[in-house]
Amino acid sequence: MTIFIISWAFFCVTFGLMLFFSFIMGIQNRNFYTKDGVEKKFSIMELELPASPKELVNLIRGLYRLPERRESIKAISALRRQLYIDFLFMPCAYGSIFLLCMLVSAKMQSSVGINIFSILAWAQIIPWLCDIIENIYLLRKMKPHPPVSAAVVHKAYLLMECVKWGISLGAAICAVAAICYFWLAGHYDVHSLNYLAIIAGEIILFVLFGNFFFKKKKLRDVIVKLETPAIK
Repeated sequence: MTIFIISWAFFCVTFGLMLFFSFIMGIQNRNFYTKDGVEKKFSIMELELPASPKELVNLIRGLYRLPERRESIKAISALRRQLYIDFLFMPCAYGSIFLLCMLVSAKMQSSVGINIFSILAWAQIIPWLCDIIENIYLLRKMKPHPPVSAAVVHKAYLLMECVKWGISLGAAICAVAAICYFWLAGHYDVHSLNYLAIIAGEIILFVLFGNFFFKKKKLRDVIVKLETPAIK
């Protein structure tokens, strides 16, 4: 059972699910609009890495201040859905990094390499927990008048984000670099190219569907704006 879980076949499944949930969250992202002085579009990264506690609060308040109530409800609902879908995305994303690191660890000849990548694999529990805390924190802030967090809380929040991104991205980069080396050095069998083809296919489908869907939505938005009469 353990051999099956820590395998390229299982990685292809978790990686594919990660891309699927990324696509679904991208759909929600289309409705991310807020009003902070002027109406503007925002990204989830602005919520994850706000410059100040006030900036985060203003962004969330702006969701409830959009001129049209329908647009306000749509933006609030989209952000809530994104945060809830993220709970499904997390095990796929961090699970994929875990599997990559464990697969690299299994290829290592020295005990040092085995231990380093095993530690990087199990360390994904930390960013996963940070991500859960982050989403709960943001969901509790989703109010018309959210309180401004204390400076120490905001600093702890940003530190948590640095830990989350640092551990996950660091592990992913190290694992991908090691796997590329093993492939170039001929440490993988020819049949492993099948898994590489599956992963490449998943990425290509993700890009193609994303480009088609979001370009179509942008075109629809432009047509709606052109058909909407200007208010004089």
